[in-house]
Formats: sequence, C-alpha cells, structure tokens
Amino acid sequence: MYTPQTKFRAYIAFLISTLSIAGMATGCGAPQETKAAASTTMNVTHGETPLSVLYAGSMTHVMENDIRPAVNTTLHINLQGEGAGSAELAHMITGKVADPDVFISASPSVDTNDLMGNANGNAIRWYLTLASDQLVIAYSPHSRFRSKFQEAAQNKLPWYQVLATPGLRLGRTDPNLDPKGADTIVMMKLAEKLYHQPNLEQTLLGNDENPKQVYPEEDLIAQLTSGQMDAVIAYKHEAIEWHVPYISLPSAINLGDPADAQAYAKVAWQPKHGKPIIGAPILFTITIPNRAPHPAAAATFVRYMIHGQGHTMLMRDGFTATKIEVGGDEAAVPQSLLSTIQGKLS
Repeated sequence: MYTPQTKFRAYIAFLISTLSIAGMATGCGAPQETKAAASTTMNVTHGETPLSVLYAGSMTHVMENDIRPAVNTTLHINLQGEGAGSAELAHMITGKVADPDVFISASPSVDTNDLMGNANGNAIRWYLTLASDQLVIAYSPHSRFRSKFQEAAQNKLPWYQVLATPGLRLGRTDPNLDPKGADTIVMMKLAEKLYHQPNLEQTLLGNDENPKQVYPEEDLIAQLTSGQMDAVIAYKHEAIEWHVPYISLPSAINLGDPADAQAYAKVAWQPKHGKPIIGAPILFTITIPNRAPHPAAAATFVRYMIHGQGHTMLMRDGFTATKIEVGGDEAAVPQSLLSTIQGKLS
C-alpha cells in the first residue's frame, strides 16, 4: 500500500543518497557540481561525461535497458537516472534536492505549473514535446477475472462493468504526484459523460488517494505481474513493454488523440495544491533545467532523444511520434536544438 509514510521514507532515502554523492565531490569542484540529480551512485570512467536525468517513472524500462547503454556507447555519456512521478520529481528540483541535467515529464502541465515562473524559482524556461501516448487498462493474464477482461478487450462487455466486479483489484498512481494518476481521474470524468454514468469515477476509484489502489509509478508493474493487482491504468507503451494484455479505450476518453483536445479540455481535476489539471492529450516533454551542471552534454542528449536513436527506441517501446513543439520561452532554447522545433504550443 502506498501511504504518506511510504512517500516520506522514499524521500529520506533519496535525500541521504543525494547528500552522500555530494559529499564525495566536496573540495574538488564548484558548489553547483556537488549537487546530485539522482539517487544512483556515479560510476564515471575516464573520457565519459556524467549526465543526470530525472524522468517519468513509466519510462524506467526503456531508459535503463535501452537508452542508458546506448548513450554510453554512441555519445560517451554516463547516464545516471531516477524515475518517479513527474510532479514528485519536479518538487525535488524546485526544492533543490536534485539538480538534474535533463528532466523528462509525462505532461506539459508539470513543466508549466511546477517548474516555470517566479513561484517555482524559474527552474526551467522552456520544454520540447517528445512523444505522445494514451491510457489503457492493462490486466494480468493470470487474473481470475481474465475471461471478463478478454470480453471487454473484444468489446463484448463494457470495461467499466468489469472494473466494478466485486473483489477485483485495480491499481493506479497518485494523482498529486504523477500525471498518469491525474489523467486517470480525467479519463473517468470523460467516461461518465460518454457512457452517461454519473457516478462512475466514485464507483471505480473511490477517493482520489484511495490507499487500496494508489501505488508509486515505478511499483505498478510489480503489483500487476506479482498478482497483487488484477488490472492497472497504464500508458499503452507500458503494456507493450511489460508484455501484458490490455483493453484499449475509445479515443474520446483515452487522452491519446489530438483531434479530441477540445473535448478533453471540458473536464478538469483539482489537485491538493496548485492549479487545476485540465484534460489534454498525453504528451511527454523534455527540458534542460536552468541549474543543469552539464548543459552542453544535456543539449546533445535532448537532440538524441528527439531525432536520434533515442527517439527510435521510444517508438519501438510503444510511444507515438508527435510534432516537436516548444513550450515557454523559445529564445531560451539552446542554439543546437532550435532546428528541431516544428511549432509552438498554444
């Protein structure tokens, strides 16, 4: 179960490991260089550039298994990363617990609401769209409700009726810490309208932080594959990389179709703190924070992720290509990345 105590212990562990790394660097660099961006122990060999990347927890598999070794070989970059809920990572940046070279979010709203502006210490000034995705219902092939899931996947049974089955265990992420968790609530609100089911969100999710359902982003797959969960609300790329079956949702509610952007925007969810989350197509973004210790290497990595082999790996992992658009101050984007921009987010 994902409780406040769990989050606190995770935060303390992160802080301790961060300070340990900083301590090793004391006395041999500027104060900024002593700040770590991730809880991973640095192991940089001669000739490699260290690069700290904080990324959406749903990207952990592709980042650790594909992109990390590839950038080491092709770019001679030693990528040190940490995956968690995007909003949670943003708070670590603004709280100066972490100073990453690159930040990858699962939603532009995290960039604009949690990192930009005076209230957030102007932690970032711009971001680029990286890839798009959609929500699906991933289910365990070993679940005792497997036959019902299969019927729903074949449109023989409404998916929401299956999720309402007594005893079925559904998992999702914390909407206050992770965009996917917030998108899950938005999706349910859209489903209420589409299916004319006014109490659907409450019936299927309970309260926003229902402790029986909410788990850290990086733990969801373990909950599903271990049999502790029958189904989880996931991004499509996660179901593909996990090799688990899933139920596709209509484009009117899956937040995956830019053509439905206006319809998505008709619903919103208010988190505990900050601005309301307005329904919008799911977009992953990438940026270089203002305090990045290695900005030149960071720009090289961002280009690799947008147009290079990194982008190819994302597509192979199940992400969907999207137009590369800039959010925020385009004049602040590194010169080497300007040619990649195909438009500006409104």
